[in-house]
Amino acid sequence: MALLDDSLVNRAAPPGSMRYFSLLYAPENRREQLLALYVIDAEMRESAQTVNHDVAHTRLQWWRAEIERLVNGSPQHPAMRVLNDSDVERSSFAKLHEAAAAADMDLARMTYSNSGELRAYSSRSGGAIQELMAAQLVAPSPLDEAARATANRLGIGVRQSEMLRDLRLDAYDGRVYLPQDRLAAHNVTLEDLRGREIPPHAKAALREFKGTVQEELKAALASVSAPLRPLAVLAALHRRLLDRIAARNYDVAGSRIELGPIEKPWIAWRTARNLS
Repeated sequence: MALLDDSLVNRAAPPGSMRYFSLLYAPENRREQLLALYVIDAEMRESAQTVNHDVAHTRLQWWRAEIERLVNGSPQHPAMRVLNDSDVERSSFAKLHEAAAAADMDLARMTYSNSGELRAYSSRSGGAIQELMAAQLVAPSPLDEAARATANRLGIGVRQSEMLRDLRLDAYDGRVYLPQDRLAAHNVTLEDLRGREIPPHAKAALREFKGTVQEELKAALASVSAPLRPLAVLAALHRRLLDRIAARNYDVAGSRIELGPIEKPWIAWRTARNLS
């Protein structure tokens, strides 16, 4: 009997989403575990975005305790119970503390001085979950260092693609992820990012950032192996999203830029086929 109900699934990987299409190319006996990781990721991020700071802090404290319960074999959350029943070594789930730390950083509305600091955050926020997905995909074999590094790099690229797509919404909520040195070089202010239109000098900063993220994804996809096919699909979809954002001249303030309903399954299928 499935432990994950529709309300959890629809928040984490709703039908038609990029995560949804990545899961289509996972082995059937691994999909629920991968979905569980998406659920945990989504719920921890949502906890950090709770309007009341004290409530958000309490929720994240609960998640840290829940990670320890999972490592010790007695989790409560349905998604954690799915992972508890998998054939991956329980101690590896301590990696979820990285994602919890990233959520704490979101709650604190931390900023990042340079690309190195942002990359470290992105490794926690995006890379940790992808590493655990990779571990599920190769189980019961252990995840080797090359596959772990590739998975983490894919997660970094995906997370930073989301930052560009969600720039205005994040800025409106007081979260600015783009490196401060890059913004300062183009005289970009918080108000520039919160406005209904992205001014030309801010678009120049976004263009540079997009190029960096694009190269991250390109390099990671070049080294991905067939067992990590679902991760490659997700990364390829985000790489195309970056192209779409560039084609729209970085107009990420007016509306949320998405891939089309035909484009997503086509890119997913082509990426998966190339790894067969």
